[in-house]
Amino acid sequence: MELPFEGPFAVADSPALWTPREIWVRLTAQMMPFFSEGRRIDNKGGAKVDFHDMAKYLSAFSNTPDGGVLVFGADSDGNPTGCSSLSSDQLNRIESCHTQLCPEAKPEFRRIEATVNGKQDFCVAIYIPYVGRLIETNKPEAWIRYGDTIHKMSDEEKQDFRSTRQELTFELSRAPYAFPEDFDDGIIQDFCDGFRTRERREDWGNAEILRDRFLLADENGRLAPNNALVLLAAKSPRKSIPGCRVRVQRFGDNTEGTGNSYTPLRDRFFEGNVVSIIKAAAQELDELVYDVTGNYILDYAA
Repeated sequence: MELPFEGPFAVADSPALWTPREIWVRLTAQMMPFFSEGRRIDNKGGAKVDFHDMAKYLSAFSNTPDGGVLVFGADSDGNPTGCSSLSSDQLNRIESCHTQLCPEAKPEFRRIEATVNGKQDFCVAIYIPYVGRLIETNKPEAWIRYGDTIHKMSDEEKQDFRSTRQELTFELSRAPYAFPEDFDDGIIQDFCDGFRTRERREDWGNAEILRDRFLLADENGRLAPNNALVLLAAKSPRKSIPGCRVRVQRFGDNTEGTGNSYTPLRDRFFEGNVVSIIKAAAQELDELVYDVTGNYILDYAA
């Protein structure tokens, strides 16, 4: 028996604390207006479906701890609007589009009975679990949920996401450089010659050594450099690694000072790959240590 003063929740329920999974499992048409759009849930109208926009949400909730729920057939306030106007092909594509547009997402689907304008209708609720590794669309783009909006992640944010989840170390990540054109042949040759001598691999070629040392990867017959090789021998590593530089400062006192008292006697930056930075900084330090009363500070930004 239903009484008019009964609400959609039991007395002991705390819907504000429900996880996205709990919302998806227990969600009814009567509950929907009580779940405002936020980190846990987002509503979409049921008149038409933008599947590329849906792919963004598949990525965003997959990259957000606890995941999220996407509901088709509801307005922004959670009021049911229904999905009966969608064709069978559109409804089928809602449940299958992730295989092409966001293939690593793992959505689950259910239909929720609803009454719209006095007629029987339904909404489609999609639970998108958090996967624990970076999930990108087929663009490839990666999105994440902040409050009631989704945010497109930059390359730096994607790298940070991967590294903090131990998905892929920065050094082993692919770098946007062409090999061997964008690299210093002399540094690579010195590195490979040293390896051949040390490891007694006189018959190994340079590319073979770089692959063995995880500095190069073979991708469909094309040699792709990693960030480790960029740091070692790229001609312009700051194109993708802005912090690849060293700052050398010399002061006349034991402290740097602040404000008006901050007056370094010498202040120079050295940019480039690690080998060239070390050589240039070492030469600079040799010129500085002639006066033992002076002080220098080496600021590593790499």
